[in-house]
Parts: sequence; C-alpha cells; structure tokens
Amino acid sequence: MRIGIDCDGVLRNFIPALIDSIKETHPEHADKIKTSRSWDWEDWLPFWTDAETEKYVFEDNYIDLFGIDVTPIDTSVEDWTKLKQWAKENGHELILVSAQRDNCRDLTDAWLQRWGFVGFDEIHYTKHKWAVDVDVLIDDSPEKLKIFKDRSVSNGQPICYKQTWNEECRKSTMSIDRLSDIMTRCYG
Repeated sequence: MRIGIDCDGVLRNFIPALIDSIKETHPEHADKIKTSRSWDWEDWLPFWTDAETEKYVFEDNYIDLFGIDVTPIDTSVEDWTKLKQWAKENGHELILVSAQRDNCRDLTDAWLQRWGFVGFDEIHYTKHKWAVDVDVLIDDSPEKLKIFKDRSVSNGQPICYKQTWNEECRKSTMSIDRLSDIMTRCYG
C-alpha cells in the first residue's frame, strides 16, 4: 500500500502559524480574523483580497510561514515513529505529497528534517496530487481530496485529516483525527 501524506494541515501547523503571523505583523486586523472554515482565504481573512493574502503568505512572509520554526501538529510528531515502523512491518510505503511552491520546497525539506519527519519513501511536490501513484491520500484540503477522488491515476481513496476548515468534506470522505488512525481504522 502506498500512503500519500500531505504536509500543511497534516504535519505542519500552517493555519495557526499564519494567524499568529498576521496578529504580529498587522495587529490592526487581529480582531477581524475569523475561524478558518475553508481554504478560501477571504472567508476567514476578510480584510484582504485573495491576491493580498497570497502575496503575504508566499512572497512577503514565506520564510517565517514555511521555515524550520513553524510548529508541527503535535499528534503527527507523536505518531510519526510508530507510523514508520508499522509501514515497514506491513510493507507499506509513506509518500509525501504536498503542493509546495518552488520557493517553499527547500524550506519544507529543512522543516521536515527539523521536526523528525524523515524516512519518506518518496517526496512529491505538486499541486496535481491526483497524478501521484498512491493508494490513499491523507489531506486536509476538501478541494484536493475531491479532485484526488475524481482523477487519481491509481484510483486511490481520499482520507480527510480533520480540521476546522473541512467539516463538510468529512460527510462524504473517510476521515481521521490523527495519523495513527490510518493503522487501525483503515487497515487494522
């Protein structure tokens, strides 16, 4: 079994890092930030356009938002070693499948090393996650999960990693609370 795992929202705690960054750099917007209920920036960062948020994230602050100091999701750190061991013992491969932009790839590589997310059998940085040959894809993005379900080159199964922004997705897609759930709820 080839198990695809996303980075941001599954391993890296990106959304809280973004919120903290905005509060620090733009305190005038701190009380306007809403709970993220989607990946649509304007839904929960209503003070900026999509283009302004994209510039803030991927041009002006990408080093701080994707660098080694961004905290990981605690349960993913806790689960990583046992997930790797389980995969090895059961003949599964762990494949990182993440839509990192070019300027964030080296930062993400360093971040993965810093937080101990080492030992992936393959790493794919692509926004076309459906084109990666994996049997399942663990992701937090409803849009990417839907596209993966519709187009997966290996007819793979999407698995939703539960976050506040993907509640609707969980109604139609198998969902997990933490990485170790894949071992018991999906293959146990």
